[in-house]
Amino acid sequence: MAIPGHGAEDLFVPANSVAPDFPPWEYHLHSTWSDGSAPPESLVRHALGLGITRLIFTEHTEPGLVAGPGWFDRYRAELLDLRERFAGRIDLGIGLEAPAVDFEGGLLLDEREIAGVEFVLGAVHALPGHGWSFASLEPERAIDLEFKALLGLAGNPMVDAIAHPGGVCQQYVAPFPMELFAEVVRKATANGIAIELNPAYQSPLGPYLEVCRRYDARVSPGSNAHHPGEIGRAWRLLREL
Repeated sequence: MAIPGHGAEDLFVPANSVAPDFPPWEYHLHSTWSDGSAPPESLVRHALGLGITRLIFTEHTEPGLVAGPGWFDRYRAELLDLRERFAGRIDLGIGLEAPAVDFEGGLLLDEREIAGVEFVLGAVHALPGHGWSFASLEPERAIDLEFKALLGLAGNPMVDAIAHPGGVCQQYVAPFPMELFAEVVRKATANGIAIELNPAYQSPLGPYLEVCRRYDARVSPGSNAHHPGEIGRAWRLLREL
């Protein structure tokens, strides 16, 4: 079965409803179509074994991370086949994790991807205008660049959820200030865009959830899974909060 459509109320969980019965969903997963370690079918079967009921694949779009020219059509065709084969057992979503290319919400997506994708995770990976050269920037400058790129994503109606807000600086540069995270949450929520809670970048999750609750944000459970054993980590941790 397909996932709920763009903007559907039941696509995400309101932050103020996060509880021990958080639904068994995984919304951030990479397969061998980008930089994951396992093919889609094995990931689906592993997710079923964990009790996952909704699984959204979110392959990268950067050319250096995908499986060659024309990959997207083949990826989409495989997921449509898996959706039919596993119908009634798990809902599968055809998603992409698209990085910001500027500070106005622009995404690295081509026309075929825009036409065929069902779920878009907007992300800050390389910093617009500076690439991956985090080490050459002062921490304050890197934080400012990531913050501005996140605000751009928070205003793009094509984005369903923002992946790991603040995570680039948090992981590679310096702690991303919670007051800036809160401003991203505020703007995204005002525009109907969900916030990913991602334990690979945000640990512990509790303070981030509290900010999301303050603004009545909607939560996207994303484990940043690149291997089968990472599937469902966000769901399990959110049940404990």
